[in-house]
Amino acid sequence: MKEIYIISELCGQFGGNMRKAEQMILQSKMAGANAIKVQLYDTYRMPGENRELWEYLSIKENQFEWMKDFSDKLNIAFFASAFHEDRFQWIQKQNLSMNKIASSLLINDFDICQKMVGCNIFTLCSLGKWNKDNYPFDNNNVFYLHCVCEYPHTFERAMSLMPPKFDDRLIGYSDHSIGIEACKEAVKRGATYIEKHFTLNHNLQSKTEGAHICSMNLQQLTELRTFCDEYTK
Repeated sequence: MKEIYIISELCGQFGGNMRKAEQMILQSKMAGANAIKVQLYDTYRMPGENRELWEYLSIKENQFEWMKDFSDKLNIAFFASAFHEDRFQWIQKQNLSMNKIASSLLINDFDICQKMVGCNIFTLCSLGKWNKDNYPFDNNNVFYLHCVCEYPHTFERAMSLMPPKFDDRLIGYSDHSIGIEACKEAVKRGATYIEKHFTLNHNLQSKTEGAHICSMNLQQLTELRTFCDEYTK
């Protein structure tokens, strides 16, 4: 069985602080993550009210480039979820070989999703908000992640919705549950890609940074890496 590919999601737990982002990338590498992922959006073009509250979390292009360069120096893969066409152009400009489509984008702007898929980049697509029986795309470059779009939710909630088996199209799990037990269970059911938010401190949970409590920290990521490696021996 091949190595489980673990993705450490930085947004928005880096708090708009590049020194925090540096520590998160470094700790993710130390703990055994295969990749770093960020989110690219203009807060004022996102759904919802009082968007100015989230402005500090919007990654600028020079910050995106810096994160990519820093990840390259540590020899850890780096990619992103873009929410607008101009942000996807940043991904193309950096020649990233991997892309992620957030499940909300399938609902809010399916046209841009089709454009992304048409570029033939290896693409992971979360299905958290996709409520149809068929997959969104037939393209061979697109693979799917099971996801529950609740921040946070319990292990029991995760188990009630997790498919009994992952396969060669539904290859992974994007986790928002508290702890890492649901990630371990997904691996047991055949998931080969695990995506989970990363944090330096679970206590940083706030209105604008709502994923800290369901993120993994250094110790949990280390434990998850060890579990995956032992399970796939």
